[in-house]
Amino acid sequence: GGGGRDGEACGERQLAASGAGCGGDAQVPPTAPPWLMVTGQPGSGKTTLVRRVAEALAQRGVALRGFFTEEVLGAGGSRVGFDVVTVPDGRRGVLSRKAGLPAHCPRTGAYAVDVAAFEALALPALSPPPPSAAARRSVVVIDEVGRMELHSAAFQAAVTRLLASPAEAVVFGALTAPIYGHRVPFCDAIAAHGRVSVDRITQKTRDAVREALQRRLLREVGLREEG
Repeated sequence: GGGGRDGEACGERQLAASGAGCGGDAQVPPTAPPWLMVTGQPGSGKTTLVRRVAEALAQRGVALRGFFTEEVLGAGGSRVGFDVVTVPDGRRGVLSRKAGLPAHCPRTGAYAVDVAAFEALALPALSPPPPSAAARRSVVVIDEVGRMELHSAAFQAAVTRLLASPAEAVVFGALTAPIYGHRVPFCDAIAAHGRVSVDRITQKTRDAVREALQRRLLREVGLREEG
């Protein structure tokens, strides 16, 4: 999420170990709703795509719960960090900052990550809401499963549980992409799971991918595209 979140892969050994738990396809019924995820390089528009599709679903009365990450700009217009923003109620908290967080906070590139503040908002948002009267399934929004968010072991565990859950909710969101060859094993494990499909986007393809994903999500929740 948040265009251009540059940084180093964090805790590769830890993520590899935790990611190994994501492959349990046998635990999930074959009729389990899909995970529809996008990935792409920083600045490709992942967060914008996820947000626009979620807004379109909300307008159709689909029940949504989850979170976005949003960049925070300083007085001069330069980025100073990222916030986590919950869906649908728009509560906001710190995810990361370039300055001002305690020295013990883990770091991704230039940013210190406030794991406790992130967990306080993001973890409750990963519980699928009951479907609305308008649709037969609800949607959980995760933007994103990324390097900053994965400093939280509790977030990794919650994502792993959700992937193994038979809950009748579609998951829609973004996965961080490898940067300069640095892969994130936890994200690789999610992408390899049988119920997960991943669309790679670029600035040129994101609009077409957004339209296709919106049609797919409407079908998955039991609605037809308008018009």
